[in-house]
This record gives sequence, C-alpha cells and structure tokens, in this order.
Amino acid sequence: MEYSDIIRCLDAFKSVKVDEKSTIGTFETFCDALTIWINKPHVVNRRLCGSKVVYQDSTGETDLRSFIHRCLLSSKDLQALHKRDDVEEVPPLSSLMDMTFYFILLEIFYKQQNQMSTKEAIIIDFGNKSATFLPINQHKRDSNGECNKSLVAPYQLCFKQESSQSWIILNTRTELAASEKGYIDWLKTTLLTKLVNWSSEKNLRTSVTSLRLVPVDRYNQLYNSLKDKYGRKFVKIWPEKTDPEKFVYEDVAIATYLLIIWEIQRREQNREELQSFVDLGCGNGLLVHILQSEGHPGLGLDVRKRNIWDLYGDQTKLKAKSITPSAESTFPDFDWLIGNHSDELTPWIPVIAARSSFRCNYFVLPCCHFDFDRKFSQREANESNYRSYLNFVREVGEVCGFSVLEDTLRIPSTKRVCFIGKSRNYEPEENNLVDDRIANYIKLRSSRSFSSDSDGNPAKKQKTDDSWSEGFTPRPSEEKSRNCKTVDSETVNHIVRTVFDVLLNSPDCEERQLEEGRVWRKGGKKCLGDVVKLFDKDVLKQLKSECGGLQTLLRNHNSVFNVYGGTVQLRDLTLDEPYSKHSKLSKKDKSQHFKTVQCWFYNNHPDGCPRIAEKCHFAHGKHDMKIIDTANK
Repeated sequence: MEYSDIIRCLDAFKSVKVDEKSTIGTFETFCDALTIWINKPHVVNRRLCGSKVVYQDSTGETDLRSFIHRCLLSSKDLQALHKRDDVEEVPPLSSLMDMTFYFILLEIFYKQQNQMSTKEAIIIDFGNKSATFLPINQHKRDSNGECNKSLVAPYQLCFKQESSQSWIILNTRTELAASEKGYIDWLKTTLLTKLVNWSSEKNLRTSVTSLRLVPVDRYNQLYNSLKDKYGRKFVKIWPEKTDPEKFVYEDVAIATYLLIIWEIQRREQNREELQSFVDLGCGNGLLVHILQSEGHPGLGLDVRKRNIWDLYGDQTKLKAKSITPSAESTFPDFDWLIGNHSDELTPWIPVIAARSSFRCNYFVLPCCHFDFDRKFSQREANESNYRSYLNFVREVGEVCGFSVLEDTLRIPSTKRVCFIGKSRNYEPEENNLVDDRIANYIKLRSSRSFSSDSDGNPAKKQKTDDSWSEGFTPRPSEEKSRNCKTVDSETVNHIVRTVFDVLLNSPDCEERQLEEGRVWRKGGKKCLGDVVKLFDKDVLKQLKSECGGLQTLLRNHNSVFNVYGGTVQLRDLTLDEPYSKHSKLSKKDKSQHFKTVQCWFYNNHPDGCPRIAEKCHFAHGKHDMKIIDTANK
C-alpha cells in the first residue's frame, strides 16, 4: 500500500459508521484495549497464532500526512526487519497519549499453514481518538499454492464521549467486497464486544504473556510440521492410561519450543552442531523421541519404564534409573538438562546444570510443588501458591548463577510457565564461590542440616558426597496403586450412597419424562467443596492416602456420577451419549463389556434405571448378566 492509498482510505472513513456500543470505560482504558488487540490478536481471533510489530513510531507533529510519509520511508526495508528473533511489542497506548499520532506496521500470522501472513498499517490519532487498521497485503495461499483475496478489510475504531455517556464506534468504507463484509460482521459482533468489555476494566495486561522468547511465526510453522509428523501417529497408538490428546500434543508443543530456543542459541553462538540434552524424569519419553528424531543427541531418564518406550525404537535412548542429586548425577558431556513436570527433581535441575559444567543450560517446566527435600509450602503474601512456587524455582536458578528467563508455553495444561537458564552471570574462575553459595542456600532450605566444619560453614565435601541432600527422597520405582481397592468397601458404599442421596434430594433436582410414561429424577448439582463437608476428616484422610481423594473416588464411579468443573451430579442415562468423548466408559468396546456389570441405578435408584433392560449397557438383575467364556481367555 502506497502513501496515496493510505490517505485515500483515511478520507473514506469519515462518513461510514457500521456500529457502536456504549461503554463505561474511558479513552485511557480504550487505548489499553486497543493495545491488547494489536499485541495479542489471537486471544480474540482463534484463527490467528499471534502478531509481530515490524515497525512503530510516534510523533508530536500535527500534520498527519507528513508523519505517515516519513514512517513509510523509514520502514521500507521490511525483509531485514522480519529476520529479528526478539519479540517487540507496542507499549500501552494509554502511556503515549501525550503524542499526537502513532504509527505501527504489524504482521499477523494465521494458525493454518496454507494461509500467508497479513501486514497491517495501524494509525493512532490521539486527537480524534481513533485507530485506523489498513491491510497492506490482502492475500492468502490456497491448497494449490495460489494467492487469493483474504478475509480482511480496512476499518476504524473510535472512542466518542458526550457528557456522561461513552461509545466505541466501528467505521468502514462505503464499498466492500463480499469477503470483506464477512470480516466486518465479525468485527461488529465479536471484536467490538470484546473491546467494550476490556475498556470497562482497569489495570489491563497489554503485554504478550506467551511465547515471548521465540518468533511466533516460526513456532506455528514448526508446531504444525511436528504435529503432522508425530502427533497424529502417537495419538492413535498411545498405550498409556493417560489422555493422548493432552499428553501427545503437549510434548509436541514443548519440543517445538525447545527446538526454536536451540536454533536461536546456535545463531547467537555461531555454531552448527546440534545441542545434546538429558531429560530428567522423562515419563512417557515422547519429548525425548521427538528431539532425538529431529537430530539432537539425548537421553531420557525416569524411575520406571513406560509401556510406550518399546514403540520408539532403539534410536530413542531411554533408561529406567532413580536419580538422586549428587556428584554421580551430573552430566558434563551434555549441553542442556530438561525438567518437564519433573516433580521432586524440579528445584534440583538448575543445581545439577550448574555443577555439571559451565556450558550446561537448563529448561524447567514446574508442576507439582517440591522444595529440595520436602513439599514446598512457602506461600508469599498476595501471591497464589503456584506463583510463589514459580518465584522459588526462579530464585534457585539465580542462586546457581544463571540469568533466568521466564516464558509461558501454549500447551493444554494449567501449569504452563517455564524457566530457561542459558547464560551465566559470573565468570568460570568464580565457579567455587558460586558453588559454595549454592551449598549454603540448599542447607538453609533443607529440613535436615548438612555436616559443617568447625566454623559452622557447609562442608565442602558436599560436592562429592553420595547425596547433596540428606533428606531428599526419590520417587519409588513402583507406582503406588491408588484405585480405592484398599479402601474399606463399607466406607466406599457409605460415601457413594451419601452423595447420591444429597443429589437426589437437592432443591434443584431435575426430572426426566421417559417414553413409557415414567418420571426419572436426575437430581441436582453440588460443588465438590460442599460435598467434602459431608464427611469427617478421618474418612477424607484415608481417601487422600489410598485413592487421591473424594473427587477421584467419585470419578471411579463414573457410571453413577458425572464430575466436571468442580461439581458433581448424577450420570444422565436418559441421553443417547451420557459419557463425554474423553470418558473411559465411552472408549470401552461396548460389545465386550455389554451386560458384564450390574446397573447401579437399577439396584439403588428409587425410580430405577431410566433405560429399559434392552437399551442399558449394564445388567438389570442377575438374570440379565452376560455369561463370559473364560475358557477362551
């Protein structure tokens, strides 16, 4: 788009109004809402994966046309600007309100690989309280590689205030193509509503919070490639009890992130050799498999072997080994240590990296809260438990002499914040001083003291002892069964019956009219927090120890209860598909399990089972049980 095209578009917005919505916000909060839309368009438009600021400039000049002309001249060398790895973003526009105009050249990236990015020129006119968005290359690539018109259009957003009433206004041009009309409708129904909601809030977070250390376009490209290469294959053959949709694509995303971090590091160090790694607590080993398959030599260690390990092949190096932080658990020949949900090893990974070699780096994705030799319980004032633990993990890295970087991954998990230590803030000759600092820090935080010298200082022999922590306990190699089988059957039956009665007699009890004229009471819904209060502490303590807690026990009775979103209700067997697609019962071979278990509702619900015997997957009485031929098993 040339200078004359921009000026012509600006003039075209003066008289065409598409829609307006009232807001309780101010022009300042409107500016912050605009900043979110510019920096993080993917939080509104799910077809996008993010944006990159190619160029931005501000001025106190009063002549808009000369300012635009100067910005276009300054931003001509776009190809050079696009090669940057750093993620630049627009500062809160509310902090620039003393400027007259602000010019932004933005590149927007789509999740679909076959769709080219879109460049936008954005012109903020603080005096007129408007922001104009002008697409520069309106093209996308189809399946044949041909370029077609994109589903975007020029538009303008304005803030208007009269006395005590305020509005956000959407303007566009008089003439629009058919494809552009669809985009304007989306702006009207979705974006405008979102801007109104944001504008009503204070202290908005306008900065990008995820994938700040990697180029989002490169991440999206590589993620889609690895997803096609590994994701769908392993979802189909996943032999573990865990949900493949979550764990497979989560590891694909983590692998994508690490591969790009390593690409950037090789450019910074001007090296061609691919980085080596050790994944401590590798679990299912898929992350190790992907990284090794992409050429990085590595090793995965975990306390026990998983079923899926045999499916990777001999080229994927996985080893069942219990890891205790000690001089024998250092890795001087490897470039990176990885801790992906590494539980009790999480705070030790920066320590092991620091003591392995000066060139050893680390990546850690904290999940369960562990200190050096016990559960972490140090909550900071005005911080959540999770944020307090993250601050601790960051502090460990800093004590170990790393310049710690923090980022948020885009993975299907609530624990998405990761830390990277890839550079030191001290010289190699200071290594002994830093190591003494590490030893003292561990000693102060440990539940048991290390042996000390006569002056009370931590003994130097800590580095060569069998263990760096007397109280550290690695996970057992055999996973403890937590399936409620060891809980007394009377206790289990009492809990199930109590919860059932409470739901059935709930004031919000729903009724279902059945085809044969019967009425079946589905019961109401209760928060798990309220259900917990029905039982004494001794019962809850036993459940926590043996099966993970009350929620787990109720989920184990999936044919009776539907536990979702912190609530519990009765399973609605009046539905054609009463189980979600992620439920174990929905995945079972129904022909194999049909009529092999008694129907709980038939035997216990005062209204019986809502299904007739022929349509219920469970047996209605002993005479309805399927006879299993055990001789052929």
